[in-house]
Amino acid sequence: MDPRTGGVHHAGGVPIAGGPRLDRIRWGAVWIGALTTFAVNIVLQLLFFAFGWLTIGGAPGTTTAAVVSVVIGLLAFFLGGMATGSSTVWDNPADGVVNALAVWVLTTMLLVGLALAGGGALAGYAGSAFPGLGTGGAGVVGLAREAAGWSVLAMGVSAVAAAIGGAVGARMWPGAAQRTARV
Repeated sequence: MDPRTGGVHHAGGVPIAGGPRLDRIRWGAVWIGALTTFAVNIVLQLLFFAFGWLTIGGAPGTTTAAVVSVVIGLLAFFLGGMATGSSTVWDNPADGVVNALAVWVLTTMLLVGLALAGGGALAGYAGSAFPGLGTGGAGVVGLAREAAGWSVLAMGVSAVAAAIGGAVGARMWPGAAQRTARV
């Protein structure tokens, strides 16, 4: 019996069929977290737009839509991380954080892919939100640098939101000791 995992291993250290898996990342849980993040984000964006709390193509320089979108995104990443943390077989908050950060990576890469695929539509909104875009010269470079800085900050904060959600979600279910006691 391996005291670290509770599983039975043969001399080579490979788990016997039916024994526990030794990886910390549970991709089923990661995908459910990524899908939860996408779904919550889309539903809340549409809901806020339907009630008039979120506008598209507002006046140049208006930051209300951006702030609302950031708050919605943070909530979506938190709930996605929480779904992942509660979907894993591990009950340790650190394992919930690791899986939630994998959700953040997967979701971020999927969002970048979607943004690249729909670049024309995004440039249309960016043109109204950032009046200096498309004018050429140093204004565009400065605007791009500012946007990059804010993007990095938003990505870091969303990763923290996902990690906190993962830690919270991992603690939602009974620990391993309680699970084995019921079996």
